[in-house]
Amino acid sequence: MRKDKEKFRVFKEVFSESTMRTIYKLSSDGYIDYIIGPISTGKEANVFLGKNFDGDSIAIKIYRIETSNFNNMWKYIYGDPRFEKVKKRRRDIVFAWAKKELKNLEIAFNAGVKVPEPITSRNNVLIMSFIGDSEMPAPIAKEVPPKNPNEWLKEILDYIKKMYNANLVHGDISEYNILNFNEVPYLIDFGQGVIKEYPLAEELLRNDIKNVLKWMKKLGVKTPDFEKVYKEITKGDSRNG
Repeated sequence: MRKDKEKFRVFKEVFSESTMRTIYKLSSDGYIDYIIGPISTGKEANVFLGKNFDGDSIAIKIYRIETSNFNNMWKYIYGDPRFEKVKKRRRDIVFAWAKKELKNLEIAFNAGVKVPEPITSRNNVLIMSFIGDSEMPAPIAKEVPPKNPNEWLKEILDYIKKMYNANLVHGDISEYNILNFNEVPYLIDFGQGVIKEYPLAEELLRNDIKNVLKWMKKLGVKTPDFEKVYKEITKGDSRNG
């Protein structure tokens, strides 16, 4: 009985009345035919597998309005010139966060980085392409590490460089935010991503590089010197000499 109550509570948190209206609108606009079931549950959002009207699988990310840590979200929105008009209200921040992740995905995708293809966002709902085989989602790299971590190190550092050159820093790269799809790394969870104008962009970039090098070292890779990698990624940026 307690388990059933917990499931119902979570269902109400995710599929609130306003969220259901948003999903209905996205369906009316031709983006969602139906939702199949959950893919993952994060601190701020739930991701569901769905189908569009062409029968293609899509990922539907729903940010929970009432239980999201909007103060933490605000920290990564305040100072971003793209969202300077956003008011510090829970609903406004959560809606901006979904739009922010969409915009960040667009930058990364257009820069040639392996990410879910961004489709659209509305209010607290984000729609992306589904990464996986048929209806089986690709696992996170923490659960299924790469067979060739040396190659992954090169690829992920190349992703970071491509994003940086396109004016984007992911800000939260780790083995928990990388999917292993047929031994190809796909970056996910771009809500925390910032553009270079954000005050803490350099710090977040350094953290991303350090996290990747630390993880690869655990996998037995002989990792390069951090400063060498950092200089290679930021080469040509006037703010870094």
